[in-house]
Amino acid sequence: MPQAAPFSRRRLVIDSATESCSVALYEDDALIAGECLMLGRGHAERLVPMIAALPDKGRAATILVDSGPGSFTGIRVGLAAARALALAWNAHVLGYQSLELVAAMARAQQGGPAPQPVDVVMTGGHGEWFFRPFDAAGRPTAPLASLSPDLALARLTAPLV
Repeated sequence: MPQAAPFSRRRLVIDSATESCSVALYEDDALIAGECLMLGRGHAERLVPMIAALPDKGRAATILVDSGPGSFTGIRVGLAAARALALAWNAHVLGYQSLELVAAMARAQQGGPAPQPVDVVMTGGHGEWFFRPFDAAGRPTAPLASLSPDLALARLTAPLV
């Protein structure tokens, strides 16, 4: 039986869209290694060294990168790094949206007999927050909004925030 190519089940996950800069290397569902730094600024200088510090320099068959919402510059830094590595490694690049990921994590961690709706609120920069509500199945129920903290708080209706 032929063996799978090296790194074929590995995924490199990159998040540079927010104040934090994160990288993680997974094999199947197991975390091999990762790092998360609260930078605010300077993602372009720190991202590639963080990836290089991972086992096998982070090499993976699939690269997932945060496509927002978030800082335009941060998103661009993450996408550029992911695309460059994908070219070098002949890997696939996929985007994910952080609010959907946070909603899925919240639903997975909640107790109780059935999933509940989730409102996700994250720092959006310039004094605003990103807000998006999700139903119990994880589907967005309204468009993404960038709101003042007071307006975001006024829109909260889900039992889980």
